[in-house]
Amino acid sequence: MLSRLAFVLLVATALPACHGAATQTAAVPTAAGTTPIPPSGLRAVGNEPGWLVEVGAGDTPAMRLTLDYGERRLDVAAAARLGDAGYRGTTADGVEVELRYRRETCSDGMSERDYPASVTLQVGAQTYRGCAEFRAP
Repeated sequence: MLSRLAFVLLVATALPACHGAATQTAAVPTAAGTTPIPPSGLRAVGNEPGWLVEVGAGDTPAMRLTLDYGERRLDVAAAARLGDAGYRGTTADGVEVELRYRRETCSDGMSERDYPASVTLQVGAQTYRGCAEFRAP
């Protein structure tokens, strides 16, 4: 289990340090036994409680969710695109997940960094809010 500080450090190091940073080309590291999410699609973060969502590329991308400061991890194998507004899918154990984004400037409140989108993440009955960046292949 990750402590809150470890989770904040994970999120901080997982995102580029500034707007002009080059896009990484390697797959995003994952826990043993899981499939890596390619470095394209979308990456969303939020605070209180800390969370991170990585979305792959393609018409039915995989989604990897790390919620509640790393205490809870969920995977959606194949999410449906919601046009240019987000993604929706269900985990293997039946939890419904929906990530909606709006292309508008967003600040996460901790890093003093601006992101190109705000997001609302719905996981079952729980709602999370945060910011996102789009990643090119």
